[in-house]
Amino acid sequence: MKHILNRAFGLRGVLTLLALTVVFAATAQNKITGKVTDENNQPAIGANVVVKGTTQGVSTDLKGTYTLSVKKGAVLVFSYLGYKQQEVTVNTQTVIDVKLEPETNVMDEVVVVGYGAQKRSDLTGAIASVSAEDVEGFKSGSVMEALGGQIAGVQITATDGTPGAGFDIKIRGIGSVNGETTPLYIVDGFQVDNIDYLSNSDIASIEVLKDASSSAIYGSRAANGVVMVTTKSGKVGRPVVTYNGSASYRDISRTLDLLTPYEFVRLQTEAWPDKFGDTYYKSGNDDNGVPYRYQTLDDYIGVAGIDWQGETFQPTWSQDHNVSVSGGSDKTKYAFSFSDFLENGIFKNSAFNKITAKMRVNHKISKLLSIDATVNYAFTDKRGMGTSGDNGRFNMLGQILRARPTGGLRMTDEELLNSAIDPLELESSESLSQVNPIKQAESVTNTKKAEMWGGNLALNFDFGKGWSFRMAGSYNTTNTRNYQFYYDGSKEAYRNGQTPYGSTQMTRDVRWTNFNYLTYKYKQKNGHAFDVMLGQETSFRGTEYLKGQATDFPFDNLGNDNLGLGATPSQVTSSRSDNLLVSFFARGNYSYKDRYLFTATIRADGSTVFSKNNKWGYFPSFSAAWRISEEPFMKKQEVISNLKLRAGWGVVGNDRITNYLSLTLYTQNKYGYGNSLITVLSPKQLPNEDLKWEASQSTNIGLDLGLFRNRLNITADLFLKDTKDLLMAANKAYVSGFGSQWQNVGKIRNKGLELAINSTNIASKSGFRWTTDFNISFIRNELRALADGARTMYTAASWNSDYTGYDYMAQVGQSLGLIYGYVFDGVYQSSDFEVDAATGETRLRAGVPDMSEHYTSGTFGPGVVKYKDVDGDGKITTNDRTVIGNGTPKWYGGITNTFSYKGIDLSFMFQFNYGNDVYNATRMYASQTQDQRSNMMAEVADRWTATNASNSFPRWDGYVKNELYSRFVEDGSFLRLKNLTVGYTLPQHWTRKFYVSKLRIYFTAQNLFVVTGYSGYDPEVNMRASNPMTPSFDWGAYPRSKVYTMGLDLSF
Repeated sequence: MKHILNRAFGLRGVLTLLALTVVFAATAQNKITGKVTDENNQPAIGANVVVKGTTQGVSTDLKGTYTLSVKKGAVLVFSYLGYKQQEVTVNTQTVIDVKLEPETNVMDEVVVVGYGAQKRSDLTGAIASVSAEDVEGFKSGSVMEALGGQIAGVQITATDGTPGAGFDIKIRGIGSVNGETTPLYIVDGFQVDNIDYLSNSDIASIEVLKDASSSAIYGSRAANGVVMVTTKSGKVGRPVVTYNGSASYRDISRTLDLLTPYEFVRLQTEAWPDKFGDTYYKSGNDDNGVPYRYQTLDDYIGVAGIDWQGETFQPTWSQDHNVSVSGGSDKTKYAFSFSDFLENGIFKNSAFNKITAKMRVNHKISKLLSIDATVNYAFTDKRGMGTSGDNGRFNMLGQILRARPTGGLRMTDEELLNSAIDPLELESSESLSQVNPIKQAESVTNTKKAEMWGGNLALNFDFGKGWSFRMAGSYNTTNTRNYQFYYDGSKEAYRNGQTPYGSTQMTRDVRWTNFNYLTYKYKQKNGHAFDVMLGQETSFRGTEYLKGQATDFPFDNLGNDNLGLGATPSQVTSSRSDNLLVSFFARGNYSYKDRYLFTATIRADGSTVFSKNNKWGYFPSFSAAWRISEEPFMKKQEVISNLKLRAGWGVVGNDRITNYLSLTLYTQNKYGYGNSLITVLSPKQLPNEDLKWEASQSTNIGLDLGLFRNRLNITADLFLKDTKDLLMAANKAYVSGFGSQWQNVGKIRNKGLELAINSTNIASKSGFRWTTDFNISFIRNELRALADGARTMYTAASWNSDYTGYDYMAQVGQSLGLIYGYVFDGVYQSSDFEVDAATGETRLRAGVPDMSEHYTSGTFGPGVVKYKDVDGDGKITTNDRTVIGNGTPKWYGGITNTFSYKGIDLSFMFQFNYGNDVYNATRMYASQTQDQRSNMMAEVADRWTATNASNSFPRWDGYVKNELYSRFVEDGSFLRLKNLTVGYTLPQHWTRKFYVSKLRIYFTAQNLFVVTGYSGYDPEVNMRASNPMTPSFDWGAYPRSKVYTMGLDLSF
């Protein structure tokens, strides 16, 4: 028995030992060490090494090394930004070194396209890409500012320097006259109104679809190009927490030269000696026997006076904070982000605050089904009236430039600074023309708040064998409120009998979208590969608007809290509009041996915006490419790494026009009837039941060239884009009851050349790296046809009640944006006149053009501005008006250089424009006013006088109002140092001691200097951006700031 028991226990012991051995073997961890390097055998600092299917992983240190304990059979995933991901299975090895291969070398970079993604090597259309590194360093309220100068064929112009100001973006020229000219924005696959709500730090990549062959998949919405933004999402690996915080110092980039107190007083006493003879200086003593502080004009020499620009534009501090958490496994990936950007404007009482939050989750439910969900939130708060708050003479910048720089004898400079209205003006009982810009900024509330909520949800089905299906939907709602209140002391309150008044506007915008598409991909066999996509989309947008306004408030401390306290409800308006778009689309891609690539798309759109006769539009495209570098005869050479020829054609449309133009609309009019007031409805417009899309047909030929293992990459595109059926007002016989009707009658052509060059100039083994990105665009715009066979069309910037005449024109055969007026030909001199011996009257000499009928402000004679007699008839008439400038640049672009050495990085970017003119209405207003007590530009000090025969500046009253002439049209070409960044990343063997995987300190300077001949604050300005016919217009533009930023970039 004992023997049996011994055997039993002995067998149990063996089995137990065997089981323990198996368990130990199964749970044993191999300690793996290694080094990750780039293609130049330099350490890949911060590369991710993750166990596939888990969140277990580490990042490489400053030497590119790592240590990780894993089980035998585990798969290590090596990833690094800009390099191809690699996987290695762990067997018995203890050292695993990996050399990464750049994505640019293998042409495997994935590019987002409409309803999908493609490898860059497979693209056949004109698509430009911008990475996260190219935008996240810019400290601005909109990502659009960061994009300016970085993309060939894309011109981005800031309206002005106002915090939260908008941007005018044109992709390959101007495509409409009266319709919307902004591109279509797509964020994470869904249409949005703009991308201003996005945080720069939350952007993963931006793709711009420039030609019709790439954008026609969006049909009627893509005539102005498509901007596709992909936000950051979670990646497989451990949770990563990042923080990027910065503080920015802002100061005005330049100020304008104005008359000094001495020059101002000399002008006042010269122009109005009887009125201001003793206002500014007087000999002797006052009633108390005290000598007047200004006895003569010369007493003003060296007097600083009031610097109104310095008083109103003052340095400020701004801040930006961004926090994100991301990570995940093979099944679930997540990303959470939050940002708070605050820009305090350099102009008093102006600021912009933007708060954003996002949650994004990707979850693989099963092998068949995965789900993507995103929730977005954005809140913006724009405060202050800015410098262009009033379109007319009360434009705040105009008031700043015109404010008199001295109080003279009647008051001290401090008293003038503290007066809401110039006391001299109030005493004179004249019409209100000059106010204190500081007090006005402080006594007006102008706040625009917008809150946006949005959600996206997508279900992805993978049926296997190449079949997949995506079902997605989005819902967005934006509530906007604009509060305006004019307190006691504001010029509007003075206009209203010195009683406050205010208004509140509320807008609610709702947008929802649903799209579904089925995709089949045929894997390559015998060199053949293709994929087909069929889809359907429905999108809706509705807008509600309500405005209430009241006047005669008893006091001004209530603001907009209770408009009902206003004694007179002066305005109540409301409106609602909505539109629905139903679409069907398809795309097919085919390739043979990765050398011959073909893509075709078709989309059918049905929109409620258009008439019943043209509800549907059809938008086809076709493109092809030949990858010459993949041909056998190219394999033996080593110079050309990539060579691809592309060609594409397509048709796209523009459906963003005014709603309901095909319907009969009515407007209300109120009439007295007895003792009652009745409302009468009358037709507002002549409907057009044949109204249809503005359609653009585009042809593109492109070349992609990579040399020396893609260290030098060149992309060139030639394009021709013809837009027809432009929406214009065509004249109608008055028997119809209307003078015009909206019709599809105009044509525009845009053609151009785009060139983009990317080079790796140095990539040494010591770790020094220097890269350059350069782009330049040459685009020509031509108007081909107008309504009713007309050759010209005129429009007015209408910036001031004294300047309402036409100042822009469009002419068939020329580009849009032509500035229209008289040619400045100097100043009439005494030698231009002679005295009639018989009558003793002064008259013009023979051969000198006569413009006396234009001049009605005083006595026509020497010192009056002179125009060129264009038609040669000896007399200046409206027939002498001609094109005096063009607001469209001949070419534009940018160049960026980036240097890095170990932990140090340096980059700087220049942006340039050439060949455009700027209509400087600000200078026009501030250098030729006849209003009393108004200061003027410093150039007026050199005006024509009897002792100073200037041929550049007329006498103080020697100009003509309501007429533009070429002296105020200036060359707007510029070269701007847009961004300079210096950073240092601390070694990881330091930062890991306090559990930080990355710590970078950086300094950024924006808008450091501008090389330009423009005399205004900044040549990059477009105050009438909403009208394609009035580009490069400067009236009261908020000056741009120089921005100096110190920041911290942390990862845990």
